[in-house]
Amino acid sequence: MTEQTAVPTEFDMIQTGKGYTMKGWDFTSTEVADALANHRMLNPAYELASNTCPWNCSHCFTEDPHNPEKSKRKLKGEMTLDERINLIDQTADLGAKSINLIGAGEPTIDKYFWEITEHISRREMTPIVYTEGALKLTDPDFAKRLYDTGATVVLKVNSLRDEVYQNATVRGGTERSQPLTINYFEKRNEALEVLMDAGFNDHDPTRLAFDTIICKENYDEIPEIHRYARDNNIFSLFVNYLPSGRSSTPMQNSVTQQEQFAMFEELAKIDRNEYGLEHRAIFPYAGGVPCTIRGLGLYIKIKGSAWDCPGELQSLGNIREESLESMWNKTNSIRENYDGGCAPRQRFWENY
Repeated sequence: MTEQTAVPTEFDMIQTGKGYTMKGWDFTSTEVADALANHRMLNPAYELASNTCPWNCSHCFTEDPHNPEKSKRKLKGEMTLDERINLIDQTADLGAKSINLIGAGEPTIDKYFWEITEHISRREMTPIVYTEGALKLTDPDFAKRLYDTGATVVLKVNSLRDEVYQNATVRGGTERSQPLTINYFEKRNEALEVLMDAGFNDHDPTRLAFDTIICKENYDEIPEIHRYARDNNIFSLFVNYLPSGRSSTPMQNSVTQQEQFAMFEELAKIDRNEYGLEHRAIFPYAGGVPCTIRGLGLYIKIKGSAWDCPGELQSLGNIREESLESMWNKTNSIRENYDGGCAPRQRFWENY
């Protein structure tokens, strides 16, 4: 490490039992410092599922912003199962402790979902599954099998109380709006209950998290979601938009940087006064945990292109043309200045 590298002390607050972080992101400051010093991967984010998804979120950062279709469909040239398994194996060989499954589409409906998640588990890494929840996780048997892999589940939660707004987010904006075949809000809430019944939030660190974009429609609800998560041992990823995919164009409901940081300060105050958790409010996730994807991982898209993180700052090549290790070594400069922050989200505010 260089003298510029500063490992946030918040990494050492992992054993709180209050959803401060989630399994797969539970690294101590010593582990992070060692990984940075030895250029070892910890926590990459991969599109290990097809681009297919029945929802139409206007802020989907994995989707081509120029896609004229109203739905996310399978792309030509998606990685085969063998290529995905090989990517997982290369990742394990680089020392990673977890893999974030962020799409490209909805992971749980991919035909290779179980082969992927169970192989990650066999390679002694934590599968972190980002999901809308309503399609598969209302099935207790499906949830139990996923639980048995050791996975962490990150559930889409734009709102816990506003059915109209929550359903509008998956229906899409005015240009892509389409009718819903099910009440997403109701089925997502059902999935949340199934996941808690299965025991995902009974662990320390928890294996259940919320993925929540702070915007104008839900701004006043954020403290309520935060308290619910803390009270139920659920980790919350409170974020703003990434400048990639469909959100690479201005999002009209985005909050300003000042509004976001003011909310982060409010949540840090709630943590301090109500939950006895002391942390700074400077990281991209308002619960206080720093980011470990950019600098300690890579972002691989479903067609094999590699980037330094899901914010797509730096194109590194394609894993079909060179090894994962080769592309990993291209990001050494990021580790030299690692601070747990989020350069892509900063760029979103600067641009919009």
